[in-house]
Amino acid sequence: MLEKIDLGNGLILEIWDYSRKLAGDRWLVGFLAQVGVKPRREDFSSTFYYEQFLQKTDGFLYYRYQKERTFIPEGEVSAIYQSLKENFLKAVLPYITRPGFKDKLIATEVANFEKRVDWELYLQKKEEEEAELEEKYKNKEFI
Repeated sequence: MLEKIDLGNGLILEIWDYSRKLAGDRWLVGFLAQVGVKPRREDFSSTFYYEQFLQKTDGFLYYRYQKERTFIPEGEVSAIYQSLKENFLKAVLPYITRPGFKDKLIATEVANFEKRVDWELYLQKKEEEEAELEEKYKNKEFI
């Protein structure tokens, strides 16, 4: 992590550089910006989802922006990274510094998380049903 920026709305923007050499003098320039928020139990539609969230995550929801450029000559890495960072800050900073950004982020990401949990439970149920049918077929119980 290169820097943290206080957004003034109670959130902290973290700026990361994960650039690395690919081959010879060619680099991958990697820029990551993220804002983490910790949701409360009340942000979820039920305790079940909140408990699932705590089990499956580090307890934070994230807004993340990631940008990469590949096969950049070694001498241009710093300039490309700065360009990615400046373009991000110019375009996105006004949006993520709004007072209501945190609440909107939580609402959106909690809804997405709950849909993923529902989908996982649906798939798990279907797999169990398939296994049960397979067992019946093996034992010829379906006749």
